[in-house]
Amino acid sequence: MNVLKKLLKKMKSLPLLLACCMLAALPHTHAQQPGVCDQTILIPEAEKRYATGNFDEVLSQLLPCIESGFNEDGKVQAYKTIIKTYLAIDSVQQARTSILRILEINPAFEPDFSASEQFKVLVQEMKDLQEQIIQITSVSKKAENLLQVPATVMVITEKDIEQRGYQSLEQMLHDLPGFDIAKGNGPGYSYFYQRGYRAVANDRTLLLIDGVEENDLVSNNIPISRQYPISDIERVEVIYGPASTLYGANAFAGVINVITKSHKSIIGLTKKLEVKGQARHGTWNSSFVDGIITGKTKDLAFSVTGRYFRSDEMNLSQMYPTWNYDARTPADYEGVLAISGKDANGNFLAQNYLNSSGLLTKHPGSNLFDITYSGAQASEIKLSPEGVQKAALLDNQQVFEGKINGEPIGFNNDSRDWFMRAKLEFKELTLSFYSWRTDEGATPWYTNKSRLSAPNFSRWITTNTAFSSIYTKIFSEKLQVLNISSFKIHEIDGGTNLASYSGYYNARYTLLDLANGRLPTTTTQYNYRYSNQIRNELRVFWTPTPKLDISSGLEVRASYIQGDYIRSALPFPDETGYIVDSIVGGNNYRSYDIGLYSQLTYQPLSYLKLVAGLRLDDNRIRNNGGYGTVLNPRLAAIYTKGKFIFKGIYATAFKDASNLQKYGTAPDRRLNNPTLLPERVQNTEVSVNMRLSKEFSISAVAYNAEYSNVIGTAQVQLPNGTFTNQFQPIGKQSIWGVQGEASYRVDRFNAWGNFTVTNPKDQENDLRISDIADFMCNVGANYEVTPKLNVNLSGNYVGARKTGAGTSGSRNPITRFDPYLIMDAALTYQNILQGLSLQLTVNNLFNTEYFFPGIREADNRTFASQLPQERRAISVGMLVHLR
Repeated sequence: MNVLKKLLKKMKSLPLLLACCMLAALPHTHAQQPGVCDQTILIPEAEKRYATGNFDEVLSQLLPCIESGFNEDGKVQAYKTIIKTYLAIDSVQQARTSILRILEINPAFEPDFSASEQFKVLVQEMKDLQEQIIQITSVSKKAENLLQVPATVMVITEKDIEQRGYQSLEQMLHDLPGFDIAKGNGPGYSYFYQRGYRAVANDRTLLLIDGVEENDLVSNNIPISRQYPISDIERVEVIYGPASTLYGANAFAGVINVITKSHKSIIGLTKKLEVKGQARHGTWNSSFVDGIITGKTKDLAFSVTGRYFRSDEMNLSQMYPTWNYDARTPADYEGVLAISGKDANGNFLAQNYLNSSGLLTKHPGSNLFDITYSGAQASEIKLSPEGVQKAALLDNQQVFEGKINGEPIGFNNDSRDWFMRAKLEFKELTLSFYSWRTDEGATPWYTNKSRLSAPNFSRWITTNTAFSSIYTKIFSEKLQVLNISSFKIHEIDGGTNLASYSGYYNARYTLLDLANGRLPTTTTQYNYRYSNQIRNELRVFWTPTPKLDISSGLEVRASYIQGDYIRSALPFPDETGYIVDSIVGGNNYRSYDIGLYSQLTYQPLSYLKLVAGLRLDDNRIRNNGGYGTVLNPRLAAIYTKGKFIFKGIYATAFKDASNLQKYGTAPDRRLNNPTLLPERVQNTEVSVNMRLSKEFSISAVAYNAEYSNVIGTAQVQLPNGTFTNQFQPIGKQSIWGVQGEASYRVDRFNAWGNFTVTNPKDQENDLRISDIADFMCNVGANYEVTPKLNVNLSGNYVGARKTGAGTSGSRNPITRFDPYLIMDAALTYQNILQGLSLQLTVNNLFNTEYFFPGIREADNRTFASQLPQERRAISVGMLVHLR
């Protein structure tokens, strides 16, 4: 009860909801009377009883007090006595469990010199086991052996992050199987398509940070860039395939769960303060500082994490005309404004233009055009040399040699991102508050025919803020309760803007406009969006028998979500802006979600595990909207035979259409669709894991996913007779694939590799889905040359990608992207001074030029058809770890 009072006192400023959650918790199971659990008395007495062979008394004295009455040093000393006692009575398994508990408190623990040989061997055995068997929490929302979970999972550990020199969360995805990536440095820094599902946003995968969902509340998009700190990451768990049974909507193609460190146990027995971080500088004037400061008392650990990133980014205008904003030359107007060909009725388009334009041949500016005739009819109109000169002159005067609000027009794509987090960890309660902001250029997504660029124009600025609490109560070995509460705010900052122009180079002005001498114009549209959500999830883990394990939960969300952007031609659109079209009921939507789920794991035989899960989700928007009620089952069987582990999995999921798809509009998408229903998927997969030796293991998985009610853009006719795009359910997709991985570790050397084979098909049109590679492969090796010098080398091979004509999902004029191989290297020299290391990283070691397909339609007018990727990038980092 004393502990509970202290916690409530510290929580007096928290919302009533969290206080109620705490009041509902029971007091400590092992509460003792004052003085009963005095470690200075009990531990020496237990040692005496051990020496005299009174082993039962040792256990009965120490076990009730060890967790509730001892500090960390006392726990280690007590567990050492308990381990000796278990070994004396031949309870080796209990001794192993106690050793693991010591290693949780102090991973660097070593037995005393006088300890028995059996004690020393078991400690080393448990250390080796910890390295080989990774415990993850993402699949069943509780700790499980990675090899035994009912899903396909990849894990990137803290050690992987340090050795490979990863500098962002996005960078890690390139080394994972099953991710086709389109890094565009635009409003979305990087798009990724998990398991072959191409989408218009990162909205088919769910991103979590310690249980708090990061997907944007309006678009469901994952705003992944360089804002997330990596110094505090313990591991990244990636689930492949549908996961709606536990996570509900949007865990459609998979889940990425970022697990940060628990600082209650990582500092050690005596250290009270720890500092870990890094500072880097490299190519394109890219720099970042990323670190965490942690402090600790007996009952409390606190940490402050921060990151600041800035970069000028690669200057695309120096190499590619698509992003060159220099003054236009006559050569730039080749084919611009030209009219040729025939309409659906067989009439020459040029003749139609002459007729509709009031006999252009008699216009005073007719010397600006050359007209070609086929018989008596005009078959082609194009700019004459005089017309090219005039078009370039007007465009340059008003646009390319001009300014936007005093800023000269020219390629700019610099990034300025930051993240701050504060975390408090009590014995059973963790409180966290974080906020981050990305301020990045939007230009590279688009062409110089659709957007303009300047230092503070065509910027995309996103901010996320979240407060969360995690409360864990262990009643016994059979019963545990966990409650996660969060409140989050997602914004598109009012400084977000897209600058554009209407002129001759981008054909927004016509031949007749040129004849009349119409001057090009520039415009800037500022955008603002705000949404918030409060969420609570209560999980119960119950193990009634050693063969049966049950995980159940209740999740409730209340959201206030903006539909369309508030837009303005002036800064601060939240004060000066407007909504383009009137929306019935207003532009903000109250949304209520409830999810109830349960997963049962039954192990009838030591080598067989059966898993069944079911989740019910219900959604209401306002009073009469929303998708209603959805059920999603999951079944799995895990069979272990010697060195082999076989899995069979059937899972379903649903993807709720986002508010952006239901209510949002854009210049090329002027009609919304409030009645969109969720997408659905049924996924079947089988896998095998083979641990052929302590050093070598391989695994492979084959899957087939059937998608229905797939949402995409379709062209529709408006009441006024014009055409626009609208989000609609456009069909079905069938995607099958195979992915595998292997790892080898011996002494100071380890190597890893993975591959992906994907065949994505749009069943509605019987076409291959665009932008997805048939084959991808990632490999890497790490070698500790000396205890201080570490070398890491990795490579990514991506096969040819088909896109554009003959595929589904893209209007790209390019139909094939060549395969490429990229090599990265990291060289780390550890502890040059105590706690100080240096690391050199080289990405794209051989300076290879390669491209990703453009995002969305990639039509090369609005959206660029290809996205040039970063050439060789070198960075030098100083890594600090002081404790």
